[in-house]
Amino acid sequence: MSETSGQDRPPSSIETDRALTLVHEGWNHLQLQRPLAAWAAWQRALRIVPELPQAREALACLESASDLPVAARVEHRFQAPDDPEKRSRWDSLIRGGDLEDLAKAADLFASLSIDDPADAAAWFNRALCLAWIGRNGEAISCLDRVVQLRTADDPEKAVAAWTLAEVLRQGAGAETLADDLRFAWVVPWSDQDTPRLIHGCPTLQKKPGPRDPITGVSQFPSAQVFEWLDRPMPEPVSWLTLSDVPRVLATVIITPQSLRLSSPDPLALERVRAPLLQAIGDLQREIVREAAPLPLTLADAAVWTFRRPEALDDETEGRLAREAVERFYEDFWIHLPRHGLGDLSPLQASRAAKAGDPVARVRLTAVVRMREQLGARPRTAILYQGYPFDRLRRRLGLELDNPASVDLDDPSCMSEDDLDRLVLEPLTGPSLAEAYLSATAFGDDRRTARIAAQLLKAPGMDSSRVVNPDLFAVLVREAIRVDNPREAQRWLERGRATHGGRDRRTYDIWDAEIHARTGDPDAASAQYRTLLSEGGLETSQLLDAVEDLLLNGHAEHAGPLLELAKERADREGDPLNIARARSLSREETTDTSAP
Repeated sequence: MSETSGQDRPPSSIETDRALTLVHEGWNHLQLQRPLAAWAAWQRALRIVPELPQAREALACLESASDLPVAARVEHRFQAPDDPEKRSRWDSLIRGGDLEDLAKAADLFASLSIDDPADAAAWFNRALCLAWIGRNGEAISCLDRVVQLRTADDPEKAVAAWTLAEVLRQGAGAETLADDLRFAWVVPWSDQDTPRLIHGCPTLQKKPGPRDPITGVSQFPSAQVFEWLDRPMPEPVSWLTLSDVPRVLATVIITPQSLRLSSPDPLALERVRAPLLQAIGDLQREIVREAAPLPLTLADAAVWTFRRPEALDDETEGRLAREAVERFYEDFWIHLPRHGLGDLSPLQASRAAKAGDPVARVRLTAVVRMREQLGARPRTAILYQGYPFDRLRRRLGLELDNPASVDLDDPSCMSEDDLDRLVLEPLTGPSLAEAYLSATAFGDDRRTARIAAQLLKAPGMDSSRVVNPDLFAVLVREAIRVDNPREAQRWLERGRATHGGRDRRTYDIWDAEIHARTGDPDAASAQYRTLLSEGGLETSQLLDAVEDLLLNGHAEHAGPLLELAKERADREGDPLNIARARSLSREETTDTSAP
C-alpha cells in the first residue's frame, strides 16, 4: 500500500473532508496503540489528497516517534509469492480485485490462503490488511500461521512476522493477547484508613501528584500519591549493590473514596495485600482487580521498578541502573509466561527450542528482538546503560547477534547448559559467587547446590554476603531431596558457624523442620520449645511450626504449640495471625478425628 495517486486537479471539498476524517481516524488508532492502522489511515488520506499537510505531518511524526519500537513505526509491505505458479494463481484472482479497500483485500488474501493453506505470503498479506484496519487479534492469528509455515525455509521472515505480532498484541482489540500489562487493585477507602496505612507501612514514600503542564496547578488536589517500596531506602554510598536498593511494589493513589494500587508486576501487588489489610485492620475489605495493556511506549515499565537513593555519584548510579536491567531480564523476566510464546515463559521456550522445537526458537528470538528494540530507544538509552541483549540471548541459549558484546567467561549470563558445563575448580571465590547467583535464577537446586558447595570451599568466602541462609537452604533442600538428612544437618552446622552465628535462629528452625519431615516429631517439638524459651520464635514462625507438624502427620505434637500460638495471637491482636490460628485449629481437629 502506498500514497501514489494520479490526481492532477485540486481536491474537492468532499475529498478534503474525507481525507481529514481519515487523518483523525489515524490519530485515534494511534491513541489505541494501533500504529499500523494509523499509518494506513494516513496513507489512504494521501491517496485522496496527495499533498494533504495534516497527513504528511502525521506520517512524519510516526516515522520519527523514537519512543516506539522500530517494528511499530517502519513501513511494512506486501510479500510476493515464492514461485511462478503461485504468482500466476495470484494474478488470476487479484486481477480486477479492489486492493484499495483493505477489508476486501483481506478477504481476497484469505481466499488465496484457503485455496493454498501453505501460502505463507498470502497469510502475511492478509495479516497486514487486518492490522491496517485495526483488527489486531485476527492479524496475530494470521502471523502465527506465517511462523508455522516460514520457520523451516526462511526463519528470518518468521522472526520478522512474529516481531510484528509483538507490536500488534499491545493494541486495542487484542487485549486478551497482550503480554505487558498494568495491574491495578481498587479498594474502598475512608479518611480513617489513611493514617492507619501510613503508620503500618513505613516503606510508603510520598510522591508529588500530577500537575497541569501549563499552569502547574495540581490536577487532583484531593489525591495523595505514594510509592510502596519493598524495603527502606539506603544511604547514598558508593558500595551499594542492587540487593540493597528497594523495588517499587506498587504505586498508591489515595482519594477520599478509594485507594488504588498499580504495578506492571501482579506478584508485587500480592506482596502488599497482607500488610495493607493488616494495617487498616480489615481482612475482609473488598479488592477489585483490574488489568489493561500497557502503551507501547511503556511496554518495558516493569524494568524500572528499582529505586536508588538521591545524591549518588554518577558511576554508582550507572552501575546500579545496569545491574537492575540485568537482574530483571536475566533472572526475573525469563520466568514470566507470555502469550507470544504459547503461554510458556522465555525459559520454558528456551528449553523447548533446545529439545528440537524450531517454532519455539523463532518466537523466542522475536520476543527478545522486541525487548531489544525497546531498550534501543533514545529516551531509555541512559536507563539501559548500554545493556547488550546478547546477554539475554546467551542466557536463553539463542544465537548471538554480536558475540563480541558478551564476555563468554562471565558466568552471570550463562545458560543452563553453560553452567552445567562450567569447570568449577579453577574459579576464584568471586567468580564462584557470580556463578552461584546466576544458577539460583534458574531455580534448580541440583545445579545450584553443585556450585554452592564449591563456593564454600573457596578461601575467605564464609564472610561473603552470598554465604547466607539462602545459599544453605539450597544445600539443605538438595540433601533432603536425595534422602540424606545427615548431610542436611551438616550444612546447618556449617551455616550456624558463619557470620559469627548471626543467623543461628534461622538454622535452628530449619533443624526442627527437618526432624518433623524425617519422622522425628519429638526432636522437632523439643527444638521448637527450646527456641520458645530463648524468645526466638515470633507468632508467625510458631504458626509455621504448627503447620509443618500438621502437614507431616504429627497433630499430637502440633496441638500444644497451636494453643500457645492462639494465646499469643489473641494477646497481640494481629488479625492475620488470629485468622491463621483459627484455620490451623480446624485442620488440627480434622487430623485428630481422622481414623
